[in-house]
Amino acid sequence: MKIIWIHGFGEDSTVWEDFLPKLPAYYQHFTFDHALITKATDISDYALILREFIELHEITNPILIGHSMGGYIALEYAAIFPDEVSGLGLFHSSAAADSEDKKVERLKTAQFIQKNGSKAFIENFYPKMFSSPENYEELISRNIERYSLIPAESLSTATLAMRNRKDHINTLSTFKFPLFQILGKSDKFVPLELALQQTIQLQKPYTLVLNEAAHAGMIEQAPICAEFIRHFLHQL
Repeated sequence: MKIIWIHGFGEDSTVWEDFLPKLPAYYQHFTFDHALITKATDISDYALILREFIELHEITNPILIGHSMGGYIALEYAAIFPDEVSGLGLFHSSAAADSEDKKVERLKTAQFIQKNGSKAFIENFYPKMFSSPENYEELISRNIERYSLIPAESLSTATLAMRNRKDHINTLSTFKFPLFQILGKSDKFVPLELALQQTIQLQKPYTLVLNEAAHAGMIEQAPICAEFIRHFLHQL
C-alpha cells in the first residue's frame, strides 16, 4: 500500500518525520514537498506537479493524505483523477473554498509576506497551529527557524493559490473511495463546526475530532492520530 503525505502551508515535508514511524513499517510512504514552488496560480497547478511526482516514482493508485493546504492539493488531485486514488485523508483541512472575507485576508497575508519576508510571517503564524504552544516551545522555535527559510515568493504564491482554489464540497459525494477527516477542536484555521458540515457529503466517512489539538494533531495528539489512521488503512 502506497501513501503520499502532503504537508501544509508554511511548513515542509519534515512535518511528517516524527509521525510516520508510528505507522506500520509495511506501508510504503512518500512525502511530496511543495514548499519551494513559485510558479502556480491555483491549487490545480500544485495537483499537476503532484502528478509529475507520482509518475516519476511510478506510484499507482496511492492513498493521499494532506495536512491543511496539502488536503486542498489532495482533493484537487482526486477531483481530476478520481479513478487513480485509493483513499484520501484530510488532516486539518477543508473541501470548502475561501469565503469572500477569507479571500480578503489571504490577499493581506500575501502582501505582508512580500513586504516583510518569511521570518516575520512564520514567527506569528506557526505558533497558532497549537492549542497549547507553551508545551512545545523548543519544537516551535526549531521549526520557526527552519520554515523561515521558505522563500517569501513561495509563501505568497501558495497564499494566492489557496485564495483561488475551487470549492469541492459537492465533489466529496462523488468519491467512491474512503476518506477520513482529522479535526482539531481548537483549530483557528479550520473551524470545527464548518469542517463537520462536509462529513454529510462523504459516502464512506471516517472522522476523528481531537479535543486537545488545534491545527497540528500529528504533533499534539500523535499516538491517537496514528491509531486512527492505522484503523482507516486496515479497512481499505
